[in-house]
Amino acid sequence: MRNLLSTRRTAAVSIAGAALALAAAGPATAGDGTGQGGSDQIGSRVDFTHSSPGSGETSPMTPIGGSWSPPSCWYEPRYTPDQMDDYVHETYNAEHNATSAISELVTDDSTFDLRKDKEGLWWELSYPKEGGVTAEECPATKSFMFIGPEEPAEPNTDVIDPETLAALAYNETELPAPPVDLKPNADRQVVNLETLAVLDPAELQRVWVTAFIDPPGMERIAATTVATPQRLRLEAGTEYADPNVCEYDLVRKGGGFAVDTEDAGCNITYRKSSGEGTYELEASLTWNVNWNPTGSPDGTPVHEDFPDGQSTTEIPVTVKEIQTVVR
Repeated sequence: MRNLLSTRRTAAVSIAGAALALAAAGPATAGDGTGQGGSDQIGSRVDFTHSSPGSGETSPMTPIGGSWSPPSCWYEPRYTPDQMDDYVHETYNAEHNATSAISELVTDDSTFDLRKDKEGLWWELSYPKEGGVTAEECPATKSFMFIGPEEPAEPNTDVIDPETLAALAYNETELPAPPVDLKPNADRQVVNLETLAVLDPAELQRVWVTAFIDPPGMERIAATTVATPQRLRLEAGTEYADPNVCEYDLVRKGGGFAVDTEDAGCNITYRKSSGEGTYELEASLTWNVNWNPTGSPDGTPVHEDFPDGQSTTEIPVTVKEIQTVVR
């Protein structure tokens, strides 16, 4: 699975072109952001909104199969030329010397080339996690880059766009543990009696995360990643079961997703008592993941190669053997 960052020079030019009316724009509003980089990195302005997947515990979505990683770094629009001028001089005066990020902007005659006579925005290198990233993970070398109609992004430059935001939203997604109810109850399983599984649709719904950024003088850029539960897999947790593994397709019901294995052709059946201990039955859900370039989970999906996601839980199962008394 490829990293979903790719060369987006055209996107950067079109986004910068939308900012021609930014002269009256105020300073960018900082949200919680996705993280903080090194000492010269102010922090990403990407924010997230999440659906509520239920009242139970959640955990980060596990990609299934292949190799997938979130974007390691990107440029996002940060300052108008005037705002950049304020930032540079305020930072310089406060620290009495230029940080490395500001030093990059110093010209041969010891002045700052801030493109104040140009149309466009200053874009800042940003990272998704605390501490920044290594040079191998992020080959970008400039902390700031000016992008405008007459000055496009440099070749092979990764800029923030809906696809990058979708990947960040994927990485931010947390899934609920499979809310499986067993019949008989997990602490009352019986040797040679089928283990039935039920998923309540009220407890299992799709999960979505929207990633967005509000650049100065521009419309919001957003993308929403949606995870939809597709399949339930049960593993007995012991060789003393036949069948040992069963899988079930989920059905949409009442706004959620359900399964009831009473009439299924496969139900785990334990063949030996768990004694004084328990068997660890593993329940896992497979989630189909897609994204769309809007701030809504109901936008038209883009068929990108995001990997399916998985959420898993272990259920301690006590299995007893019913003794028949012969008189």
